[in-house]
Amino acid sequence: MSSPVMSARRLAGILGNLDGTGPAYAEITDRIRVAAMDGRLADGTRLPSERELAAALGVSRTTTSRAYADLREAGLIASRRGSGSTVTVPLEASPASTLLGTHSDPDTLAFTYSAPIGPPGMARAFERAIAKLPGLLATSGYLPDGLPALRELLADYYRQRGLPTDPDQIIVTNGAMGAISLLSRTLLSPGDRVLVEGSSYPHAHDSIIAAGGRLTALPVGNGSPWDVEAMAAALKASRHTLAYLICDFHNPTAAVMTGPEREAWAGHLRRRGVTAVVDESMHEVNLDGIDLPPSLAHFDPSTVLIGSSSKPFWGGLRVGWVRAPKPLVVTLVQARMIADLGTSAFDQVVFAELLSDGGQTAAAGRAALRQGRDHLLGELAEHLPEIEAPCPAGGLSLWVTLPGHFSTRLCAAAERRKLLLTPGPRFFSLGGRAGERHLRIPYAHSSEHLSEAVQRLRLAYDDVQAGRTGTRRTDSPTIDLIA
Repeated sequence: MSSPVMSARRLAGILGNLDGTGPAYAEITDRIRVAAMDGRLADGTRLPSERELAAALGVSRTTTSRAYADLREAGLIASRRGSGSTVTVPLEASPASTLLGTHSDPDTLAFTYSAPIGPPGMARAFERAIAKLPGLLATSGYLPDGLPALRELLADYYRQRGLPTDPDQIIVTNGAMGAISLLSRTLLSPGDRVLVEGSSYPHAHDSIIAAGGRLTALPVGNGSPWDVEAMAAALKASRHTLAYLICDFHNPTAAVMTGPEREAWAGHLRRRGVTAVVDESMHEVNLDGIDLPPSLAHFDPSTVLIGSSSKPFWGGLRVGWVRAPKPLVVTLVQARMIADLGTSAFDQVVFAELLSDGGQTAAAGRAALRQGRDHLLGELAEHLPEIEAPCPAGGLSLWVTLPGHFSTRLCAAAERRKLLLTPGPRFFSLGGRAGERHLRIPYAHSSEHLSEAVQRLRLAYDDVQAGRTGTRRTDSPTIDLIA
């Protein structure tokens, strides 16, 4: 497989305008390092030459040469005469390090993922599932569409939401990402355009691009991720195949699409023959119990819905699903079997038990998240009043606004304080300066860790204000986004 090539113009767009608050080479080094850690620069990506990058950024070649030299010393790029420089991300600096526990420093706080710990009641669900294990073992365990009992429960879940649904419209997947990947591989051909929110869950966008899709990102900055006029103009300008949206407690902003917006979106997409794929992973993470508008599928029955157990229950319960129109189901199941033959049967039994407990475990999880949210808001108000932190009604993270465009520098400074965060630009399809005023801070952590994280963030913030973020380092950080 050939390595991806990053043009100087594209890399300059990812890095954004230099602030001039310190040595330019140090700022370029930090920004490339953070982009490699958060996934915007994939391992193996070939970088532009020092001369090309210097021209694109408007700096001297000496500056980019120094930046590349520092990156080589840190082990984050490898250079060969005649072949250029490529990104090299060691395992301990990769997304897997946070999950595998391979990070070398146990004192590091990883706030790069947004997934809850198991709430009270999870253990009981596993115990009840174990009691049903003999019956499960009497089957083959191959379930390309999912456990029948679970599909019936999920169909009933949608019926209670006013969406008539048959169990055979449900396909159980390996988490929401399994669903997104399946839909992208099945419904897209190389070059197909996909309409997306300008800021969104980046791994979903990565999956669409990996399947050959081309993103059309809506503009960001009008207070809503769903500019109806911009959407209509984009659909008129070129043919699109899919639209990927997060309407409920949008990731990362926690915004909720209004009922009139959903109706307008559904109408435009339907008239243009565009299939709406709506990620409802956050739908049940409704911390304040607000009234949510009807699903977009209520206005357009051809809409494909995605759900997940890991957001309302536990990050380690990797059960997701697709609710699809009946004509799509066989196509999706057949395509799914090329990659895998089904989701863990036992995990599906556990999830079915959680859906059958009267909502007690889900309520306990929401209570824990609500406590974490309120604690984090209080800590930020006391120790970092410079940061604007609205209170989200649902979701798993705060989407805060900084008083300046320095999200990447702040994350680099925080990493030196052993706090790992994902910079705002990672959530923006267009990258660059668009997200530099924002930062996502998950609150699915203990109160102790939340307090300590804010203390370290305060120190990092002071470092940025004092211009102390351009120091060199030779070890590799871990800043990648997990969920």
